[in-house]
Order: sequence, then structure tokens, then C-alpha cells
Amino acid sequence: MEEKDLSLRIWDLLRDASVNTEFMMTEFSSQNKLSRLQGRALLQIFIQEKVRLSDLAEILGMNPGNLSRVCQSLEQDSLLKRERNVEDRREWSISLTKKGQKVTQEIVDRIKGSFTNFLQDHTEEELDEMVRLWTDYNQYFNRTRLEQLAAKE
Repeated sequence: MEEKDLSLRIWDLLRDASVNTEFMMTEFSSQNKLSRLQGRALLQIFIQEKVRLSDLAEILGMNPGNLSRVCQSLEQDSLLKRERNVEDRREWSISLTKKGQKVTQEIVDRIKGSFTNFLQDHTEEELDEMVRLWTDYNQYFNRTRLEQLAAKE
């Protein structure tokens, strides 16, 4: 396959993966009466366990002000808690409450369930290779993104 065709095919696959991921996130979140953004935020907090609001905004690719509003609604629903950093009172750390952990675990279980057939249809070697290639892809584009940000400064 020519380089141009390969690049476009990879781009097409990434778009499809993004669309499918957002569809699943919307479905899993709505089952818990959450918006897609609320579900994404809870899932990322679940993964990180405790995260600064600014770091979470960067991970999710969101404006911190918009994310703050999402987190306020989750806090009002007793799904997360915000705590001031004792060393820097301007910073907030976010973590899940027990209720938030329960709701997020339900989403995680649904995500795992959605992969059951896919995982069964592929060998361990194929899955290891897929993870290796996705990891390489993410590392490459994370470096590229950081280099572009540094060049702008």
C-alpha cells in the first residue's frame, strides 16, 4: 500500500475508533443518567484515582472552566469530591466518592463486557501486538503534540 493510502487508511480507522468509543461512552453513561462528558470524566478519575482539575482537563482535551461545571454537577450528585491541595491552595484534587466508584465500576464492567467477543476472537499474540502498536502510536503523537506546544511558546 502506498504511503498516502496507508496514512489515509490509518486516519479512517482512527476516526472510526473515535466514533465507536464515543458511541459506547454515550450508551454506558446514559444508562446511569449521565452525559457523555460526565461519564468520560468519571472514567478518567477512576483510572487516575486522584487527579488535579487542570490535569484532568488536559487529559480530556477540555477547557478547565467547562470541566469545572461538569465536575460541579457530579459533585452535586455525590459522585465525586474536590479537595484543596494542602501545599498549593489554588489547586483542587478530584476523586470519586463511594457512590461515584460504584457508578463508574458499572461503566467499567459494561466496557469490559463489550470487548468479550472481540477478545475471544483474537489470539493473545494478536492482542499483545495491537496494544504495542497503539502504545507506539500514542507515544509518537504525544511527543509530536508536546513538541508543537513547545515551539509555540
